[in-house]
Amino acid sequence: MNKITATIEFSFKGETHRPNAVLDLDEFMLKQRAIPPLHQLIATLNNIDNYSYEYEMLIEEDIRFSDAEGLAADFSINNQFDQVAFEKNWLEQELLKKLAPSIRQQLDIDDINQHPALKSVLLAAYQLGTENI
Repeated sequence: MNKITATIEFSFKGETHRPNAVLDLDEFMLKQRAIPPLHQLIATLNNIDNYSYEYEMLIEEDIRFSDAEGLAADFSINNQFDQVAFEKNWLEQELLKKLAPSIRQQLDIDDINQHPALKSVLLAAYQLGTENI
């Protein structure tokens, strides 16, 4: 399971606020194939109206990430999260899981990660197949 906690710290009306959310990244990736805009998501989950001054203060601040689990931990360093790289890697892993039975049957390979050149070619072929030529 891929989870991470996202927190935004900001001041509003003389008080420090720290809205946060524990994000189930697999849920987003399975449903939307991407992680939604996090400032807006954190605001919504913490009952902050998107049309308020409080929201305006929130979106001006960076998101800090902590407590990464699973693959997310590989992309989380010093309270930062490389969302783009995580999404790309997650999608590649899901593709390779779907291809695993065919790879095993056709090529007699149990672990595609042991064959980096072949893995790279398969991912490149998939990418070409998804582009509009």
